[in-house]
Amino acid sequence: MLQLRNELNATEDQIKCIDDLKAEVSYKEKELLNERTKVRALEDELANPMNVHRWRKLEATDQDNYERILKIQTLQRRLISKTEEVQAKEALIREKEKLFLELKNILSRQDGA
Repeated sequence: MLQLRNELNATEDQIKCIDDLKAEVSYKEKELLNERTKVRALEDELANPMNVHRWRKLEATDQDNYERILKIQTLQRRLISKTEEVQAKEALIREKEKLFLELKNILSRQDGA
């Protein structure tokens, strides 16, 4: 009888981890998708390299387009940095949520004792 209870408790502990594992799988899939998107963007950039000398000609002949290109580059850099910041903050939030759930479980066990 004691062995069955121990087995039941072990099984319940494993079941509790399933939600965490599902969340982790979801996060990893999202991360993989982001990485694939970055790789695709880099491959496209390699396929169509930016010609700096052509831009210098553009700067001399069409100032408006040249300024737009520079603005686009600046905005792209800012977008990439902000995306990285968001990802770092999401990771921090997940860690805090995980810690919160662990503490909540510990407290629920203490109340029952």
